[in-house]
Amino acid sequence: MKKNIIKIGLFGILALGATSCQDTLDTHPTATFDEATVWGSKATADAFINAVYESVVTLYTGNGQCVQWESRTPNGAKCSQVGEGIDGLALESGLSRSSDLGTNRYALLRRCNLIIKKAQESTSLTAGEKAEVIAKGRLLRGLVFFDQARKIGRFVPMCDVIAPGEEEKATIPMTKTVEESYKYVIEDLEAAIPAMPTTAQPGEPTKYAAEVILSRACLTAYAYTNNASYIDKAITYAKDVTENCSLSDNYGGLFNETDDNNAEILWGYYRLKANTIIGSYEELIRTYPNLSNEDCKNSKSPTYFKNASGGKTLEGWAIYFPTQDLVDQYLVTDEETGKALPWYETSQYKKNVESLDPNSVTVKGQIDSYEQENGNARRMPTPQDFDQLNSAYPTNLRYDKLKAGSTRNLSELMYSNRDARFATSIAYDGTTWIGETIETNLGGNASMGVRDKEDGGWYNTVTGYYWRKSNIENPEPRAYFNCNVQLHYNVCRTGEAYMNLAEAYLLKHDVTKAVEALNATRVKHGKIAASTATTEEEAWADYIRERRVEMANENGDIYFSYLRWGKYGGYANHGREAGDIIYDLDRPVYKIEISRDRSQLLINQLTLLNSANRTFTTKRYLFPIAQGFLDTRESYGLDHDQNEGW
Repeated sequence: MKKNIIKIGLFGILALGATSCQDTLDTHPTATFDEATVWGSKATADAFINAVYESVVTLYTGNGQCVQWESRTPNGAKCSQVGEGIDGLALESGLSRSSDLGTNRYALLRRCNLIIKKAQESTSLTAGEKAEVIAKGRLLRGLVFFDQARKIGRFVPMCDVIAPGEEEKATIPMTKTVEESYKYVIEDLEAAIPAMPTTAQPGEPTKYAAEVILSRACLTAYAYTNNASYIDKAITYAKDVTENCSLSDNYGGLFNETDDNNAEILWGYYRLKANTIIGSYEELIRTYPNLSNEDCKNSKSPTYFKNASGGKTLEGWAIYFPTQDLVDQYLVTDEETGKALPWYETSQYKKNVESLDPNSVTVKGQIDSYEQENGNARRMPTPQDFDQLNSAYPTNLRYDKLKAGSTRNLSELMYSNRDARFATSIAYDGTTWIGETIETNLGGNASMGVRDKEDGGWYNTVTGYYWRKSNIENPEPRAYFNCNVQLHYNVCRTGEAYMNLAEAYLLKHDVTKAVEALNATRVKHGKIAASTATTEEEAWADYIRERRVEMANENGDIYFSYLRWGKYGGYANHGREAGDIIYDLDRPVYKIEISRDRSQLLINQLTLLNSANRTFTTKRYLFPIAQGFLDTRESYGLDHDQNEGW
């Protein structure tokens, strides 16, 4: 047993011995082995590869990668009044030349390169085993390069294992352009596919997983290079997945513990219950609210929590929430026609609800108000709703009121008959969640003002909604910090292949095939009527809606999709020129307030803590390359150009 730690040249690269998750003789739970043992068989080589998987996969998914990136899109928001604040990246106030979005990945790349090199040199592996191990190494290296390319554009393409005495190899130049970067990305990912297995154990990638990732990378490569050959590659590889892999009937189970080995999951990152707690993962601890019956009593809430386990059912520290903008993307089935429509356009809504002038709401408490038992005012709208506004956008989008004589309440009319993905992705007023009835209307047990802060943000909602997708449906005994849970994240799945295929066909101006692809998930997962779009403008609108719903709160997909769409321009970005400011990343997001009797609603800007002043400037198509990294390169006489605008 040995462990080598070698500092390589100016970059401080660590050359570590290969680590396996178990001793070959089961004599130790963990150990570090010499290279001959690790590369002496396919089983031990796979153990090393599996350890590298975790490090690479968490660049895309895992702790925080879903909810953090989603909060930078119109789908989500981060907002806490008790310490965590809002997301600075969404306002660009949290970005500077010193920000590091993944510049130095040398240690990780060394492990990927070690897989490739040792497999090539092996005298123990068969030809087929060598090919598969090399393929996995190139998939992993391609993923590292892709993450760097999509975030910072240029990187040092480290493709060798540097040995002691070869420090000069660490001085290779960065890629000169984004175009050059994507050549490395696509070359690695494409080279991996032929030798990847078509089936694998949960947690291991397949050929089809690699094809989904490659189609994703090809779309991004096209967006940043305008090289049309990437569109054709995206179609080829996404289509192979759609023709050979299935979509699930149980969309919600793909993201929680109820169906975590579903065949639609082509590559997942799995955590065992024995060593995984809610408090270690943002998608759990930062999405479950902290709500007590003491709060309900003070707020005069009509419904208390059962708290069947003895403690509070919901005892998390929620700071991430879905927005009304996202909720509006989930279509509703019209009760008369069967068409899938926005909730406010359905016949059942129009028959029962009157839409009033939203500009007529100008005074705090104008719609509804009361006092809690401790005397605190609870108002709709709140005073904060008129502060820190983004004046370039409407303060209120909708002000609706039930018509006299209606026997249905607003929440029922809004949330019934929705796209099936809605109820499994978002907790809303009137839903049941972890065995509890959730009420988010004014005074409700999970509302904005149920705790000390009138506008929420004390680990409870600031938008009127909570994330449900990507957390656990039935944590035992309850949703609190130290609860052990079985957890997984999806690296890629069949649903994304259909999304990538639809986008590629739109770029080819093939509306028919694009709509056919987007309808696959819309009908199978959403269980709503198919899109009937016939023009490019209609198809782009339906596609963007579908991707925002299908891929919500998943791997940061929507944020990086918006970057692509901005690069395309036209129908993909509200008619703007290619590469212009991205409309949806440069505007406020909206929340909902519902009156105590559910007879009135108000949809207005989320303004808390300056949340309404989101900003997107074109320099954010690429993040800065960490200036300290460039300064070090400059001191050694190496290239050190910063990205444009930074």
